[in-house]
Amino acid sequence: MQRRPLLAGLAFAPSVVVAAQAPGFVGLERRVQGRLGFFAVDTGNGRTFGHRADERFATASTFKVLLAACVAHGVQAGRWGWNDTVALRESDRVPHSPAFDRLLPRGRATLAELVQGIVVESDNPAANLLLRHCCESPAGLTAWLRQQGDDVTRLDRWETELNENVPGDPRDTSTPRAFTKSLRHLLLGPGLTRASQARLWTDLQASRTGLKRLRAGVPDTGWRVIDKTGTGARGAVNDVALVFPPDGRSPWAVVALQSDSAASTDELSSVLADAMRLLVKAWI
Repeated sequence: MQRRPLLAGLAFAPSVVVAAQAPGFVGLERRVQGRLGFFAVDTGNGRTFGHRADERFATASTFKVLLAACVAHGVQAGRWGWNDTVALRESDRVPHSPAFDRLLPRGRATLAELVQGIVVESDNPAANLLLRHCCESPAGLTAWLRQQGDDVTRLDRWETELNENVPGDPRDTSTPRAFTKSLRHLLLGPGLTRASQARLWTDLQASRTGLKRLRAGVPDTGWRVIDKTGTGARGAVNDVALVFPPDGRSPWAVVALQSDSAASTDELSSVLADAMRLLVKAWI
């Protein structure tokens, strides 16, 4: 968190916001015959960069970073603690449960362990447990997001039904612009304390699910990218990230969401990497 003093002065300073339609993004869409939504904001100068920024896309598991932030917000407010425990039952299991399966023999897990499970490993039953314990339902997370100023992003269903991504269905969707605003507010701005942000940054850094996505599009190891991926039906291969350019420059909040493609996950992941390369080329 060594860059936070800089963020405190710049992240929400008044500035001229320059929006640009991303050149080359149409070509990326044609490559996989799909739809790519993208939005980025440079927190140092307020410039933005977008493509289909206000179209709705299924969020898939990217919502889990917002859920993790909701849990952290509740800890700050004293509603629960990181060491509070939640009962685990065999009946809670749904597909993709690496963290849940490790914790199940104990019969209980702390909120900290469940949050780590959803952010680092994208564990689905852990997400459902946190939705029940901290939000009462998916709609409860939506209500909390409204309190945070996000009037677009919504969660309507549990894992794994929320990954269905039926054409025209607004359930479990966001727009790149709205998601980026929330990501910036919660992980870089005043939405959470610095201690809560540091905890979530650590978990995002530990995740390996996005190594072929936005992380693969930065030029070299002088860059740092921490991210949360999501993968659903009909080409919903997504990634949301904080990107830290070298030389102490202010971070970028970046959201990339896809849909409507029959290409493989690897092919769609490469589109995200190339989208990041286009952003870097435009801004550096």
